[in-house]
Amino acid sequence: MLSGLLHGNIKRPRIPFFASFAKIPKAKSETYHFLEGKNIVYSAKDNQEYGNHVEMSGFYASSIISYGHDREGNFKIMRHVVFPTLRMYPNNTHSSQDHNFRGATFAVGGQKLSEKVKKFIFSGILTIETYDKNVYIKREIFTAPDAPCLTEKITMTNGSSQTLTVQCINNDGQHVTPKIFGHERKQYKLCCTVSESGFTIESGESKTIFAYYCGTNLNASDLNLDGEKQLKMRLELIADLDKKMVVKTPDDTINSMCRFAKIRACESIYKTKNGLMHSPGGGGYYAALWTNDQCEYINPLFGYLGYKTGFEQSVNCYNLYKKYISPDQALITSIVAEGDGIWHGAKDRGDSAMYAYGASRFVLASGDKKLADKFTDAIKDCADFTISQINENNVVASDSDELENRFESGKANLTTSCIAYDALLNFSYILEEKGRTSEAEYYRNKAQIIRDGIKNYFEENVEGYDTYRYCSEEKRLRSWICMPLTVGIFDRAKGTADALFSDKLRMEEGLVTRSGEKTFWDRSTLYALRGLFSCGEADRSLELLNAYSKARLLGNHIPYAVEAYPEGNQAQLSAESGLYLRIFSEGILGIRPIGFNKFILKPSLPSSWDFTEIDSLTLCGKEIDIKVKRNSDNYIMSVSGKEDIIIKSGEETEIAL
Repeated sequence: MLSGLLHGNIKRPRIPFFASFAKIPKAKSETYHFLEGKNIVYSAKDNQEYGNHVEMSGFYASSIISYGHDREGNFKIMRHVVFPTLRMYPNNTHSSQDHNFRGATFAVGGQKLSEKVKKFIFSGILTIETYDKNVYIKREIFTAPDAPCLTEKITMTNGSSQTLTVQCINNDGQHVTPKIFGHERKQYKLCCTVSESGFTIESGESKTIFAYYCGTNLNASDLNLDGEKQLKMRLELIADLDKKMVVKTPDDTINSMCRFAKIRACESIYKTKNGLMHSPGGGGYYAALWTNDQCEYINPLFGYLGYKTGFEQSVNCYNLYKKYISPDQALITSIVAEGDGIWHGAKDRGDSAMYAYGASRFVLASGDKKLADKFTDAIKDCADFTISQINENNVVASDSDELENRFESGKANLTTSCIAYDALLNFSYILEEKGRTSEAEYYRNKAQIIRDGIKNYFEENVEGYDTYRYCSEEKRLRSWICMPLTVGIFDRAKGTADALFSDKLRMEEGLVTRSGEKTFWDRSTLYALRGLFSCGEADRSLELLNAYSKARLLGNHIPYAVEAYPEGNQAQLSAESGLYLRIFSEGILGIRPIGFNKFILKPSLPSSWDFTEIDSLTLCGKEIDIKVKRNSDNYIMSVSGKEDIIIKSGEETEIAL
């Protein structure tokens, strides 16, 4: 301890990410919120408590706002703000500087306001409407897109007949962090700044001020924050995303869920000293990259979403992993601390396969030959290491999986083998496009070996269902038995679907991780939905999709996909929202790039849907619209410039751009 004191190497105690009143219980079927245009609205109810939390991110900060009210309607809020590029000791995964701000409150005529909640509104910005007698307050809260702060626009309206004298109480002021907690003894300034300390409001008039919750280097000059400018930038981001990958279905709840998913999927990107990094968030995961969340889940989406920042981030992500890639050893799990460190604590999780899977899908979707040249060697090395792990049963061995031994994964698990199969197949498409035909054939043959191994080793009757065992050590059903369906292996589609929809795995709004458990991870539900639509189980899938979308968008914890329950207080990790969007592109429409200017379409619409479409998709280097209409047993499709493409239900067609 003395040595630590002398050298400043004292680990700072963690602080809570969520307020105690915002602990999220397991979701129920009740609707707590309602849609009002593009807004999600909650109106305060008498004699009922309410608690929630939502994360919003910008390039230099991310905020988790816990908000709610007690049974008497009294307003509650906690502002947890994370500053990813302000590093603490030890400089590891969880060492972003963060702070819980108490915020600005008000007194009128010397008496502190006791605010009651009228309404909560979320539109990508959290709007909170409160009141105390004839004083009405509207807070518009958002993380600044391009500054290290949480911004709060506060508008107070005087509903009385008298002039009000208002005092603004700054409950935070300025805090300087101790040297002993800082990486390289750095100190940071954490402060709340309010644009005005006091003012008067005439009867019937309103007054607007700004509060900024900031974190900077101690010697940083004034930030010169402009709240209106940052608000405009936030609104412009949301408006821009509204024009990209526009999912249209007959269901407004699903359409709205897609709209919000784009916000969370795209906002959690940070400017670091090693370039743009998409990170999960959730209070503990910032300025860092993972082979599952980023390489596998979100980056393939950025290959066709059309969001330039997301695309640039993906290129940077795959590039940063290059120096850790080898055909002779497993790829590391995570690059952390702005690129200054790594994490590989669960050993080989199939990370090389995850990289090869995601990078190959990203490159194919981009249609960019130069990008393919840039990453071919890295994908090849990951593919070759993966092939080296094929065991005597012709499946891919790994130490764990992406759940990192929270649940049994044995010595060879279904997820790693399925991801590996798809990665090798996608890589063969890239090699074909580059004219390397014999190599392409080699990787296709290896993919087929793994596919045969999946059939021979994993196919089994588990708890009465003709499906897959997750690993030889696992005797119960797992939600990850959906993985073959997501990569086009439908040999046991019926039995697998029956198992996923059974009372052993199905809960109200999703899937439990293992039969007999209460734990769920949204990612397996989202993968399952993609796979179930792909294999033709559209009607049963729609019922699950409806239940899931309603629970997340309008239930007790809105408006995004979450990580897990009970772990992590259902944190709204960013890449899960990307997985939600991929249900529609790769599941319902069955989009699969197979070259730099060609892709497969295999629509799978529920019988109650007459149409679905995705507009403004950037695929194979071109912005396209894909529209599908039902006509008896056929689909009639149009793909930007190609009209009246007719295909039978359950079949696929190849589109060249």
